[in-house]
Amino acid sequence: MLFLSIILLLLSNAITSRRDKSILYSRATITVLLIAAFIAYDNLFILFLAKGIGIFGGLFHTTATTNFFHVFICIITSVIFSPNRLLFTKLIYNGTLILNKMGEQFKIIEYSLIILFIVTGSVFLISTSDLVSIFLSVELQSYGLYLLSTIYRDSEPATSGGLMYFLLGGLSSCFILLGTALLYANAGTTNLDSLYIITSISNVSKDNITDVLY
Repeated sequence: MLFLSIILLLLSNAITSRRDKSILYSRATITVLLIAAFIAYDNLFILFLAKGIGIFGGLFHTTATTNFFHVFICIITSVIFSPNRLLFTKLIYNGTLILNKMGEQFKIIEYSLIILFIVTGSVFLISTSDLVSIFLSVELQSYGLYLLSTIYRDSEPATSGGLMYFLLGGLSSCFILLGTALLYANAGTTNLDSLYIITSISNVSKDNITDVLY
């Protein structure tokens, strides 16, 4: 649902030339988030999800707990959108002069798309069950946050803060990849369940060796 809405917004943003359509896109985003929350809520009552199932080759793990947090994220994001985006706001143009200065915040047409990318990254991060998917989810969420912090292009503090955030985020991504590579080199896997099994076996082996020696 979220992926389909992102694709549709990307296509519509590519062909539209009217910047005042952002209010319509924001309302569509609220509708998409509410539908996604309803679907996740409906999945709470599926019995075989009680213990969880792995999807996409074990990269993600869905349970009733993850579905609950999916509902929470979608509803909170919809509430954040609602106060300004559900109001009927009209932009008045006179040549190139915008008479309604309060409408400036509604001209950022990419805002809804960036929020959907951040929500998608958050949903993936909650359901992840592998170090690789953790990295991809964090990066998907981080890139949206980079763009969101610099969305006011004419503001010098916004652009400088976004650039600093991007540089620090790139540095942290390098550390995440380094840690993942070290774990994979020693354990031979990046799956969290497999890492738990390996550590459990090593602990059992240490206990058996201790019993034999003493």
